[in-house]
Amino acid sequence: MLKIAVDCRKISDGGIGTYLKNLLRCWKYQNVEAQFYLFCHSSDMPSFEEFKNFATIIIHDYPKYSVRELFSFRKPLKKHNIDIFFCPHYTLPFNLPCPSVVTIHDLIHLRMPVKAGLLGRSYAKFIINRACKNSDVVLTVSEFSKNDIADLFPKWSSKVRIVHNGIDRSVFKPLPEEQVETFRKRHSLEKKFLLYVGALKNHKNPGALAAAVNELDMPLVVLTTDRKDFQQKLLYGIKNKNLVKHIRLDNQDDIALLYNSALILFHPSLYEGFGLPPLEAMACGVPVVCSNKTSLPEVVGDAAVRFSPENRKEMLEALKTVWDDDAIRIRLSAQGLKRSEYFNWDKTAKTTFEILKGAALK
Repeated sequence: MLKIAVDCRKISDGGIGTYLKNLLRCWKYQNVEAQFYLFCHSSDMPSFEEFKNFATIIIHDYPKYSVRELFSFRKPLKKHNIDIFFCPHYTLPFNLPCPSVVTIHDLIHLRMPVKAGLLGRSYAKFIINRACKNSDVVLTVSEFSKNDIADLFPKWSSKVRIVHNGIDRSVFKPLPEEQVETFRKRHSLEKKFLLYVGALKNHKNPGALAAAVNELDMPLVVLTTDRKDFQQKLLYGIKNKNLVKHIRLDNQDDIALLYNSALILFHPSLYEGFGLPPLEAMACGVPVVCSNKTSLPEVVGDAAVRFSPENRKEMLEALKTVWDDDAIRIRLSAQGLKRSEYFNWDKTAKTTFEILKGAALK
């Protein structure tokens, strides 16, 4: 039987963690013909409880984005006779004893300013180039990211395959109003509010969130794990702080209820390799107002109102129009539900497994 090793040390991270969990869940209930070995941090062990009867769990406590991690996989992969190594992010280890497939979700470390400056950018470029060179297949999650990789690393562009992210429709779906209202009351949420979901890093454009609150007096709920960034990059610039609420939810069912509670999902990002929050919102029937940059038009299609994030007036007009017009929101809700049907984790997992299998048997 095919032996597949998966580097799962980022399973608690945002987008990559969602990607990993959904692939593993689908492979589990699809009963794919393979034996899985999941490498994880000891601190993440609770996340692997659902996979303990499906795969061999291996503690691998090497720091993410460290030099040590790059040399840590050869010995355990040889020990378990692994046929193919799957790395769901760009830090592909050195000197692997088997073929490998890597997923490069985006090139944000090269396209946008990073805290580590020139040194960090140079290291990221070296590691990404090396991952493209040494992997048998490079997966990415959008046409935009494929073109971005081809632009910066043209030598390896023939290796790149697009496999879109998906949506879990058993979780992200329109929910009964009484259930949603109970959730609103439990978390003291307004009847009408803007929702933002995700990190508040600079490329996410937190200044646009502040502008929406300050200039339109729209209540804003922010679902993010980083309380410090919320306070420093958003709340600090808000005039009426009573209009902004931070919330943290770890349960997917509660996150779906939060989407259902919102009037609009507002996503003003300057750069996305894919953009899961707009897709999750559309699957819940929530109108989306988002940036027209990078991969977002590819994800939302015509099922959202898009604006240029560099044009503050255009952004505010788009928000106000959707906020005020019931008919537009009803239309966007229907279009979003239909658009979200295109993205499916089952399909993503099946395609990814076939690629892994093909690389192992090549």
